[in-house]
Amino acid sequence: MPSKPAVSSLGSLLAVLGLAGVATAQSTGPGGVGDPALNVVLRFGVGFVILTILGVAAAATGPKYTTNAVREIQDDPGAAFGWGLLVGVLLPIGLVLLALTVIGALVSIPGLLLIGILSIVGSGVTVVWAGNSVIGDDGTVSATDGLAGGLLLAVPFAIPVVGGFLLNLISLIGLGVVGRDVYESWAD
Repeated sequence: MPSKPAVSSLGSLLAVLGLAGVATAQSTGPGGVGDPALNVVLRFGVGFVILTILGVAAAATGPKYTTNAVREIQDDPGAAFGWGLLVGVLLPIGLVLLALTVIGALVSIPGLLLIGILSIVGSGVTVVWAGNSVIGDDGTVSATDGLAGGLLLAVPFAIPVVGGFLLNLISLIGLGVVGRDVYESWAD
C-alpha cells in the first residue's frame, strides 16, 4: 500500500493539473454563458456540495460499512475497479439488451434502479476513500474524510468534459466495492 505522503503528493499534483485543465478548457468564444471564472467557481462549489453530502452521509449513516469498504479499496483497488466496470458498465448494457424483450423489461427496470442506488452509495464510498487516502491515519473513516474527499474530488468536477470522465472512472472504484458486496450477500 502506498504511503500517506506519496498519496498526498499525488493528490496535490492532480489538484494542480486539474486547475490547469480548468483554465485550459474554458471557452473564450461568445457562446459561453457568463464569465468563465464564475462558471469554474460555480462548478467547483456545486461539486463540493454534492460530493461532500454524499461522503459525509456515507460516513455518518454506515461508519462500519464505509470503513470496511475503504479498507477493501485500499487492499485491492484493481479488483474494486474491475467490479466497478462490471457493475457500472457491462451490467447496464446487458440489462438494456434484456429490456428489448417484454419479459426482460420486468427485470431490467428494477435492475437499473438498483444500479442507480448502488452508484449513489458507491460515490459516497469513493468520496470517503479519497478523503481517507489524504488525511486518514487510524484506519477508520469519519465525516472529516467525507469533507476532505468532497474538496479533493470537486477539482475534477469543475473541469467541463475531461473532469466528468475522470470523476466517473474514480467513482467506479466505490461502485465496484458496493456491487461486489451486494453480489456476495446475494450469492450466500
